[in-house]
Amino acid sequence: MADVDAKRPKLQFAGSSEKLYSDSAEDVASAANFRQVKVNNYHLDLDVEFKTKTIRASAVLDLECLQPCAEVILDSHATLTIHGVRVTYKDDRNTSDQRPVTFDTRPFTSYGAALHVSLPSAVKPGDEFQLEFSYTAGEGPAMCWLEPMQTAGKKQPYLFTIGQSVLNRSMFPCIDTPAIKSTYTAQVKVPAGLTAVMSASSRMEGPEPNTTHFTMEHPIPAYLIALAVGDIASAEIGPRSKVWTEPSVLDKAKAEFEGVVEEYIKVAEGLFGPYVWGQYDILVMPPSFPYGGMENPCLTFVTPCLLVGDKSLTDVVMHELCHSWFGNLVTNANWSEFWLNEGFTRFAQNYAMSKVLGPQFFLLKVATGLSAFNRQLGDIGQNHPLNCLRVKIEKGVDPDDTYNETPYEKGCAFVSYLQHCAGGDEKFDQFLKAYISKFKYRSVVAEDMLEFYLDYFPHLREQDLRNKPGYEFERWLNTPGWPPFVADLSPGQQLTGPAEQLAAHWAGEEVIPPCFKMN
Repeated sequence: MADVDAKRPKLQFAGSSEKLYSDSAEDVASAANFRQVKVNNYHLDLDVEFKTKTIRASAVLDLECLQPCAEVILDSHATLTIHGVRVTYKDDRNTSDQRPVTFDTRPFTSYGAALHVSLPSAVKPGDEFQLEFSYTAGEGPAMCWLEPMQTAGKKQPYLFTIGQSVLNRSMFPCIDTPAIKSTYTAQVKVPAGLTAVMSASSRMEGPEPNTTHFTMEHPIPAYLIALAVGDIASAEIGPRSKVWTEPSVLDKAKAEFEGVVEEYIKVAEGLFGPYVWGQYDILVMPPSFPYGGMENPCLTFVTPCLLVGDKSLTDVVMHELCHSWFGNLVTNANWSEFWLNEGFTRFAQNYAMSKVLGPQFFLLKVATGLSAFNRQLGDIGQNHPLNCLRVKIEKGVDPDDTYNETPYEKGCAFVSYLQHCAGGDEKFDQFLKAYISKFKYRSVVAEDMLEFYLDYFPHLREQDLRNKPGYEFERWLNTPGWPPFVADLSPGQQLTGPAEQLAAHWAGEEVIPPCFKMN
């Protein structure tokens, strides 16, 4: 199970350097030898078959050697059947020679396997080569196959994939760690009458029948590669946005998001810097979609529960949009640092929405988030290790089993604390833009962010904030329980007060507030 090492060394900061702490960070959730080789691009050729619920596929991995090695170890899954592997070297050994290579799949954890590929010739740093896999996928946890009755239209089947945290290794052989980012291309063939969409920056039909080509030109971690196939149509909702969904839902979805999304993008750009991904589309999922949203770049997946008719739940879209900066652009290097994705994004969501709906909205969202976190503390205990921001994940533990409110709400409180220490909104706004600019397309751990924070605010380094009693970074990251600091939420009581009074009235404790009385 997840645990906290009481003897863990205190945070150490070596000073400014282009070399990141994340460059040597471990990821016990990946079997890949990603410190010896990295992937620069994936190309996936996927033939989706609903009758058998399988994907007949090939994957070409463009790899680069970082340290001398004679084998490549990738993340795979028991449900992934590898039929063959070929290697092509991109140097003077023989660029036209594509050779079969030996491989074997070995146990790794309950949620994955280690795919060992032996190279006929060892590689040295700087060497580039390709591995091509022919394989079949289908029953893995990344693939969600829906029967027609599970969709809104009730006539066609549907497929969607979810890669976070460690599921995409069941969709294609990969280096399944957020520490490594790459571009990708894909060709997807689907049955007639169905449409494929992906988390890609460009989409082009054909010319082959029922085939679509996708390109993601920005490097992303493997978990953000996502696919959906079904009876899907689209409508413009802004100058750089479409909504995709089943035809029976399209008008309702368009009405819910039209105009709102572009406003949100502009607000977020003003706070965090340019939106680099080009298109920001939304895929409204079938009713059986079991999540609120997933921040797949260029194509956010959202629940149809957001379609309430008055745009009141669209702040969920703001959350997924803010992942375009925090999570997708600057990413946690391993799942122990998940708070870097979600804490910054929760803060960014609340902060950006306060620019749309007013400052009290920020306090309301913080209050409701901390209330949820407080319920968690009551359920699992104040000192449970999962109440630490930085969770120690032991080998064999599925990162999804550590998922809870902590990275969101305690993470948001930590970011709010950093804002407070920086001297308020304006100074912290500039820091956030600088943080994104500094680490975009890279993966970080807490030390990378905090080192840059102290470089950006040198007066805080001089105060040695790391060891300030009660508020030191070590305590924030590695001590379970309630946040050491929370914002003053009393101004938000104008919004929460009437609801609390009404609840008290229902409980027979207080008279009904005037604002709720009927004429």
